[in-house]
Amino acid sequence: MNLALAILKTLEENKSPHLSEFDIESALKDAFDVSNRGVWYQLNLLADANLVRSMGSDWRLTWDGHEFLKSAVPNAFEDT
Repeated sequence: MNLALAILKTLEENKSPHLSEFDIESALKDAFDVSNRGVWYQLNLLADANLVRSMGSDWRLTWDGHEFLKSAVPNAFEDT
């Protein structure tokens, strides 16, 4: 769950409106030992929940994703 939350936060905080799986993996490589395939899997689970949307090879946060982060527990990201 920490990886999923970190992915959402990465998408929200980035200056670009969308990121590739490789960009996300690179942004999280210091905090998580995860492969591109692991990031891809998490992104697809988040897409199933309508929190992110695929834009070809890039991903973006949906309105529901923004709302989810807004309502997330404030300390949810301290361990990441």
